[in-house]
Amino acid sequence: MKNDLTIVRDQAEPSSPSATLAKEIHHALWEEICSLKRRPGEKLSEAKLAREYSCSRIPVREAVKQLAAEGALEVFPQRGSFISRIDVSEVEQTRYLREVLETRVVLDDFDKGLLDPFVTYLRAMVDQQQALLECGDHEKLTDMDTEFHNLFYMIDGKSFVMEHTGRANIHYIRARRFALQIERSEEKKEDDSINIVSQHRRIVEAVTRKDRAALEQELLLHFRNINATLFSSEIYRTDQNGIFRKKEPQ
Repeated sequence: MKNDLTIVRDQAEPSSPSATLAKEIHHALWEEICSLKRRPGEKLSEAKLAREYSCSRIPVREAVKQLAAEGALEVFPQRGSFISRIDVSEVEQTRYLREVLETRVVLDDFDKGLLDPFVTYLRAMVDQQQALLECGDHEKLTDMDTEFHNLFYMIDGKSFVMEHTGRANIHYIRARRFALQIERSEEKKEDDSINIVSQHRRIVEAVTRKDRAALEQELLLHFRNINATLFSSEIYRTDQNGIFRKKEPQ
């Protein structure tokens, strides 16, 4: 996975082969957890992982420790390590951060007239996304979605803001993944992948028309997709497999 499913790791040279292997195991497990190949609640066996990677338990244990620190795993004494359930509170907090910070970044770009030279490029990106949607490549569509949003930060040197939006949060990443899997149907209008492309197109059109109010409205709608799809879906309401950690009733 790339983009928002990839975290920038420490680039320093590891001190030993064991440390190198621990990083490799950590990265592989992180990607599997992000992509939902390993589901929330699934138990991890250190012994099995050690056999899989043909190594001792030492690098596996280090990888597990790091994943637990990042919120990807929950470790229980005497019980073992489990893929963490998706924490709804963290998802909502991250979504709110993105809404507030990224909306401001895009509107600042708009107010400075910095978006006009990029309209043709943005339209081409949306056309690429449409093609990926039509051929069902949701993996690349997710990457293109992130590239679309990243551009707004880069235009005016605001890339430093991205690290504060929480987009690398494991709970938010997986919640977005689930949203992309829900009801791929025109009839039910719950397909987040369709929403992503159509909303990107309307964002670009608002920029083209120089309609600031419409641009702001489209951005807010876009960042609230996850509420309209995942949190109103049957998979969330019933949660028969214990995928989510929901907020406690007040």
